[in-house]
Amino acid sequence: MFAALAGANVNLKMITTADIKISVLVDKADGVRALRAVHQAFDLREPRPGAGLPAGSGESPYQLRPPGAERPESGRDLAALTQQLSSMEDVLVSDVLLTTDQGRITVFQLPDRPGECSEIFQAVAAGGIVVDMIVQNLSGGKGQLSFSVAQPDVEKALALTRVVTAKSDPGVTVAADSNIAKLLILGVGMRTHTGTARRMFGALAQRGINISMINTSEVRVSVVVDGQRGLEALACLKEAFHVT
Repeated sequence: MFAALAGANVNLKMITTADIKISVLVDKADGVRALRAVHQAFDLREPRPGAGLPAGSGESPYQLRPPGAERPESGRDLAALTQQLSSMEDVLVSDVLLTTDQGRITVFQLPDRPGECSEIFQAVAAGGIVVDMIVQNLSGGKGQLSFSVAQPDVEKALALTRVVTAKSDPGVTVAADSNIAKLLILGVGMRTHTGTARRMFGALAQRGINISMINTSEVRVSVVVDGQRGLEALACLKEAFHVT
């Protein structure tokens, strides 16, 4: 994705990751060009035989439903379905988890130009390293990029990142932290219930626990805190969300 955007000369303003997606923020003027570049990179313009059809249906994947034809589920009560979904989202949080098996790489003063993130992640991927969380933003014309990897890969990821950034700008600095804790709030309706993040961040703030990375998605909110306070943060969040 980053390579495709760099190839289209599209600059990334923000990056965030989730379980099922990667999101980037670009200038509005670059939006359509960015969309087309990513579509082309992943061959999304190509038809996918059988997509969306039950196995063994025998129906052609390219056969469109005639205008006005009923969908198989159209006889169900839409109001009842909506009410059911609303009730499901009333029970927001299903679990609070802690993982301490990752480390973080942080790049400071990254130049604000297309291709910078792409080169870093190309090098990390070529080193056989899987990246989990990614958070990037801009301030004062420079970027700060943080990403997490498995603890055994931290030093290798640090070295690879330093090689790439040294060629980019001598003012860039790279740091690693192997002692981090990742807290996850799991549930439903995360995007439509702002109170989940507010309660999470508020509970940690009351304990004086600093958050260094945040990721959100439809099914979870993830934060990274200091590794030494991971168990304390876990207990704090379980209490805040009444999870045993």
